[in-house]
Amino acid sequence: MDRRRWTVFRGTSCFLIIVVCASIVSVSPVRAVGPAAEIADGIWTVQGRAIHGTRRCGDWLVRLTNARGQLSGVVSLARSSVPIQNLMLQPDGTFSGTTRAGLTGSRHARAYKVTGKFSGDTVSLTLKDSMCPPRSGTAIRQAGGA
Repeated sequence: MDRRRWTVFRGTSCFLIIVVCASIVSVSPVRAVGPAAEIADGIWTVQGRAIHGTRRCGDWLVRLTNARGQLSGVVSLARSSVPIQNLMLQPDGTFSGTTRAGLTGSRHARAYKVTGKFSGDTVSLTLKDSMCPPRSGTAIRQAGGA
């Protein structure tokens, strides 16, 4: 095969590969696979009590909402609530997100990290911050999440 034929053949091969890949992408919608695809719309409320002997590790609540595949949530402590940001749900049902430190009304809110996993209608999660030991809890899905 001379150089000119090889160049045409090589260019044609690249063109065919691009066309095939483009057709696969255009007909295949992206969907979550595994447990994350099976998470029903709903609300999960995980609560925990204060850690005795500490003034700064009070009662806490994390509320997660899944509405049409969009996960959102808030962390509530001491009469203030802050949204969970960068809440990412992985295909295996695990998730993580953080809150920002700052003022909420007249109260200071610390930064928190929320991690957990969905399993059927149950969620297990852990709430972490710089001042308290990790706090964990579970909840069962309540209908809703519109």
